[in-house]
Amino acid sequence: MTRNQITNRKTLILLVHALYESSMEVDTCSTSIISLNFDLCQVCGQAAHGKHFGAITCRACAAFFRRSAKVSKSVYKCHRNDKCEVLRNGRFACKKCKLKKCVLVGMDSNRFVFGRDLISAMESFRGRAKKLNYTDDLPETIEHISGRPLFVIYMDAEQFYQSEKSYINLQYLIDEGAKVLELGSETPLFAKNSLQKLAIGLRTVRDKSYTNQSVGFQKLHKIGKEQAISFWEKDFLAVARWLPYFDDFQKLPREMQITLLKTIWHIWTRLEKLSLTAVSRRNNLCHNNEMMLHKNSSYNQKEVEMDISWITKFPKEKLKLYVHFFIYEYQKSCFSLFDEPQNWIDLATLDPLMELQPTDVELAYMMCQLSFHYAGKRHQGEILEVTDRFQDRLANDLHEYYVNELRISRYSGRLNQMMRINNRIQEDIRAKRVKRELADIFSIYCAEFSHPEMFKDT
Repeated sequence: MTRNQITNRKTLILLVHALYESSMEVDTCSTSIISLNFDLCQVCGQAAHGKHFGAITCRACAAFFRRSAKVSKSVYKCHRNDKCEVLRNGRFACKKCKLKKCVLVGMDSNRFVFGRDLISAMESFRGRAKKLNYTDDLPETIEHISGRPLFVIYMDAEQFYQSEKSYINLQYLIDEGAKVLELGSETPLFAKNSLQKLAIGLRTVRDKSYTNQSVGFQKLHKIGKEQAISFWEKDFLAVARWLPYFDDFQKLPREMQITLLKTIWHIWTRLEKLSLTAVSRRNNLCHNNEMMLHKNSSYNQKEVEMDISWITKFPKEKLKLYVHFFIYEYQKSCFSLFDEPQNWIDLATLDPLMELQPTDVELAYMMCQLSFHYAGKRHQGEILEVTDRFQDRLANDLHEYYVNELRISRYSGRLNQMMRINNRIQEDIRAKRVKRELADIFSIYCAEFSHPEMFKDT
């Protein structure tokens, strides 16, 4: 569906639903109508209407108890020494015995509810609303957020925002990555198979790419355009240095190598940052709110200051209310087009990683499986065939590592843990995809990249 086809609010809601359905596997739950099976009245034995004041009763007994419970007990008298029995039609011979039976079955006058008339209820609600400031949470209108009149909101936004977009040219980074791929891995390199070479490469890349003895460990307090581009450069070139350690990858045509590099660099980075954070937390090198960016840098998720003015003209608070306005009405959930630092990566995988404590060989396999599986699903065709072949080769290498190196013949449980972590990361990628697609539709971002395919699903 193009922007020109979005003509009314109903269409927008249907669009959100379609995007969400295509990006996430939604579990549908069948609903059933629950039929109420009324019991007999605990007081008179007739058909009950529901629970009143603590007991299952009919309406007549409920009304009687409401009238009589506050009356002084001396008003009602029994002429049969408080031994009246219920008659066949559910009636009592006297009110005193009926009231006594009501109390015995659990009816309580403290359960009375007053002030249920319309006027008092409205006054009570207004008082609570004023006290809690409900109006502060109301989402703003689309025209107020976008700064455009309603009659032009659904027109092609390119003509309105083209002059405001900033262009970010990353051709230099692609060229630098191509040079790194041409250099290949360090030689001589002694390893029993491709997977162990990748494990050695992972250690080498970490040491050379992220460790700067002159700077030392850094804690970032602000992340803006300059810091973001610096992260991209380090991560992209780190993956470019790591991939040549895989012999099968070096045999591919250069064009396909660069395509895979541009596809998987940010997927590889997700698991790399999670792994570094898990190791640091396990060794008490960073706190619970801190996330490792690289081997020598981290940020506090709750304290870091975000400058997003270079990528969008909308404040993040506006983006949060903007999406709440649509999603809450249809999907009964709320999220923001802008991810706070604590939501950049799914932190639910940290505890499983800390518990698993993967070796370098296992971590290298997880990175390959996650990255090549994503690339194959995204590109299909020849790349899918290549990545499937890569995964088969590395799976055999992992089997040899378990059996010959670790002397473990039953490793299915450990492998299952590794795959659960990777699957959770893939689910997080799919969940965030809908936000990016919505942001593109409504022209939320004002930054234009020379190679937008590099940032798909980031």
